Formats: sequence, C-alpha cells, structure tokens
Amino acid sequence: MIKVSVNGEIKEIEENLDVSQMIEALEYKIKGFAVAVNTTFVPITEYSKTIIKEGDKIDILAPVQGG
Repeated sequence: MIKVSVNGEIKEIEENLDVSQMIEALEYKIKGFAVAVNTTFVPITEYSKTIIKEGDKIDILAPVQGG
C-alpha cells in the first residue's frame, strides 16, 4: 500500500495503479471529471500510462454547473 493525497485527503491505495485503476479503487462514479497528478493535468488518453506513486498529490475535479 502507498499513501497519496487525493483532493487534500490522505488515502491508501495499492502500489502500481494507473490513474484509471486508482479512480476505480477510490470508487469515483462521476463521469467527465479532470485529473491532475502533482499539478499536471492528465488527459484521459494517458490514464492507463500514468502510474501513481507514493506521495503523489492527486486532484480530481468534477464539473460544476452554474452561470
């Protein structure tokens, strides 16, 4: 297990997960969110190539409706 920061909260996840696997492990159900790892935006096409490491800071941003 490794510790990462997800939206400011420390979470423990399995080692060697990619972004897609991490999202599934954390049980995010919302579609259409943006992910940044260590303040760098990760395009959806790169989710399976981006491996989460110990100490990473992950931001998962859901769309917000408004005017």
